[in-house]
Amino acid sequence: GCAKCGTSRRLMARAEELKKISLKHLGNGLAPSQKTRIMLADLLFITTEERLMSLTVSMTVNGTPVSASIDPRTLLVQFIREHLKMTGTHVGCDTAQCGACTIHMNGKAVKSCSMLAIQAEGANITTIEGLSGTDGKMHPMQEAFRTCHGLQCGFCTPGMVMSAIDLLNNNPKPTEKEIRDGLEGNICRCTGYHNIVRAIQHAANA
Repeated sequence: GCAKCGTSRRLMARAEELKKISLKHLGNGLAPSQKTRIMLADLLFITTEERLMSLTVSMTVNGTPVSASIDPRTLLVQFIREHLKMTGTHVGCDTAQCGACTIHMNGKAVKSCSMLAIQAEGANITTIEGLSGTDGKMHPMQEAFRTCHGLQCGFCTPGMVMSAIDLLNNNPKPTEKEIRDGLEGNICRCTGYHNIVRAIQHAANA
């Protein structure tokens, strides 16, 4: 086969291996493991030939199929913000520490700054923009954050909301400690977390 096809297959195979070992870390709100970081660095430090080549990635975002030709180094958060122009997903640290970039992939919360877009090939993605109903009504968790003033500057809020929904999906009636533990992967520099915890409790009891 052609060299370009071989390069594409190699990149996709490497991305698929990275996806398998990283999802358990990303889904639990943890920073990537050392092995994951090494593999990600290996994929990012690609050759000039590879850098000039684009890959086609396809996925479903907020119920709509999307497809685009991208640089193989494109992060999922970059794909969402820059290619799809959905800027509700924020970038706060680029190191999977702050959680501002949290989205749902195949029903689980993941940090999109620590995933390559090609790792989400064929996935079902939900961003903060996809939570509202077709009638424009906010998701119950968004309503709870508004009711309980679970935000100040709002920068962390999209990631907090996405993580909070995932928390209640897995534990519908969490204790306060379980809520605080569940938010460990999300940083808020304004509120002290008190109203955020109240908002999640409010949503759980709604």
